[in-house]
Amino acid sequence: MEFFIGLTFDPSSIHHTKIESFRKRFDSKYQKGEKLQLTLLPPFTIDFQKNDEINNFEEDLSDLLDSHLLGIDQISQIEFNGISFSMGKKGVLGLTPKISPDLFYCQESLHSFLKESGARFKKSKETTNPLLPIGRFDYSDHMESAIETAKIEFSSPFVMNGASFVLFEKGPQQWIAKTNLYDFDTRDHFFFVNQLCQNF
Repeated sequence: MEFFIGLTFDPSSIHHTKIESFRKRFDSKYQKGEKLQLTLLPPFTIDFQKNDEINNFEEDLSDLLDSHLLGIDQISQIEFNGISFSMGKKGVLGLTPKISPDLFYCQESLHSFLKESGARFKKSKETTNPLLPIGRFDYSDHMESAIETAKIEFSSPFVMNGASFVLFEKGPQQWIAKTNLYDFDTRDHFFFVNQLCQNF
């Protein structure tokens, strides 16, 4: 089975709306319903013999994230401060995030856990500098137009709030959001309610 771990974002923010508008115009995968996400751990394969093993694996990932993120609310705030592009089989245009030490440590811990669990990464560079893809292109002329537009629309740094750490699974035609491993909204709301209760 093939998976990757990504961070999704609060869809109610103006920046999320702005990025989705850009993707509608320039991302060839947008019509497949691909969720906007920042890949923290690139695709890896891992073998399971029983459903119980998958469930335990997901629970262990959730527990690991719980232990790392407890009390670090600001880790969900990701600053984006530039654009980047690369040419491979397809041209890819993305926004460059500023990764905090806490998020980097969390990323490294997830990577170590996956290696210990028998995960095999497809790329030789197993941990990667995350990039938020906003455009994918078959033709370079489309990419040139998108880059010029991105320089205008995303010229200033901005912050987006993370919503969830998600385990994505490879489906027949696309990656599918399989399991929310950690939900910032739920925990932030729980923390806020607790604080209110303690004040009364």
